Amino acid sequence: MQRKAASVTTTSQEIQHRFRMLFISFALIISLAVVGVVGVQLVHQRQAESIELLSSLKRSIIDDRPDWEQWRKNSTINTQNTYVKVNDRTRNTPTKFYSSGTKAFLQAKQVHMPLFPALTYVDGYGFMYYRSGSKLGIVSQIWLSLTPVVNVLLSVIIVVFFIFILSLVLGWYFISTTARRLTQPLSQLTATARKQSKSELAYETLLPVPSTPLEVKQLTTSFNELLTSINNKNQQEKTFISNAAHELRTPIAAIRGHIQLIQRHGQDHPEIVSRSIQFINDESSRMQTLVNDLLALSRADRGSAKLTYFDLNSALIETVEEQRAVLKQAIHLNVIPQAVVSANPDNVQQILSALLDNAGKYSPADSQITVTLQKQAGKFVLSVENTGPSIPDDQKAQIFERFYRGDQAHNHQVTGTGLGLSIVKQLAELNKIKITVANLSPHGTQFNLIFTDPEKDHATK
Repeated sequence: MQRKAASVTTTSQEIQHRFRMLFISFALIISLAVVGVVGVQLVHQRQAESIELLSSLKRSIIDDRPDWEQWRKNSTINTQNTYVKVNDRTRNTPTKFYSSGTKAFLQAKQVHMPLFPALTYVDGYGFMYYRSGSKLGIVSQIWLSLTPVVNVLLSVIIVVFFIFILSLVLGWYFISTTARRLTQPLSQLTATARKQSKSELAYETLLPVPSTPLEVKQLTTSFNELLTSINNKNQQEKTFISNAAHELRTPIAAIRGHIQLIQRHGQDHPEIVSRSIQFINDESSRMQTLVNDLLALSRADRGSAKLTYFDLNSALIETVEEQRAVLKQAIHLNVIPQAVVSANPDNVQQILSALLDNAGKYSPADSQITVTLQKQAGKFVLSVENTGPSIPDDQKAQIFERFYRGDQAHNHQVTGTGLGLSIVKQLAELNKIKITVANLSPHGTQFNLIFTDPEKDHATK
């Protein structure tokens, strides 16, 4: 047997439902409290009247018998529909005295309330309040009609009922209106988001921000911040794809041009074959480098680095020795003993190789590249310095963008894909390494890698 699916309600419906149940509960409690308090007060009033009537009855006994006329005349309480039975046990023969209509009243069928023994229902007379008392052998019993009390109580119930219905209608309307008003900005936000999601340019359009309520305003602002971030990422991806296509198209076009040149003139001019093949080899190598960089950048975007504690000196010395065999510039290494950091060793070597390769591209062949490892303020700082051109301050944040190349990079002698520093930045973020760039005097650039220990930083907070 399939389970019935739970009904889905809107926020407005849920607010209305909860407040209506709360309102009805409070209204019922208040109504029952009013009716109960009024009823109890009226019964207590009849109880006090019964005590007073018994007292006045004892004062009206003349010649050992009650004077009913005098009792009714002197009583300040309405004795209509009041019945009294007096049992005089002081005589040799017990004598009973009855007020007018009491004998007929006592012959009627009576039903005693189980929880309220003083309350009795008499057939044909209605609810009666019973009380008895004795003094000097004379036992008096009195029954007071509760019809006035019942009538008043019914009037109170009717009034309370109509007030309850009126309050329920007004409260229902107020709650529904308030709930819709409170959730209207959220509904508009949902409708706008749904409408924009069907549009091809939805990601470029921000949602309207309502002024109230504050929660919806904050939610819309957060959505817009998310959309802005998505827009920026989308624009970066478009630029990245465009730049990647451009970088790949250039060597492909050159290779195809030389292939066609060989096909047309290779037989007649054999000398162009070797030159074209060398050019094709260079361009294909450039394409391979670009593809490798793209794959490395893609892995860095998707991946996560497994951080471990290792000796930075060993990785640093190994990487420098490898780059010395490739770079034309001399590399001066200045390190300190025992530098244990928390990072991924392979990522750190890849970052250092990219920085040394970048320094080799922009530094004169006869210059020196300096690699320094030092400890500052409890953190290890790895610096790579070159004597090439300084980077303008307005370009320092842009050099880590994909395919960005500064003014010096447009020189045909400077090769590269424009992805090296982007890979450096991405890998540094995965390894929680901070990168800073500073200019040297009179010229040159210094890249600083600041290693942080997540566990130690967390322990000091």
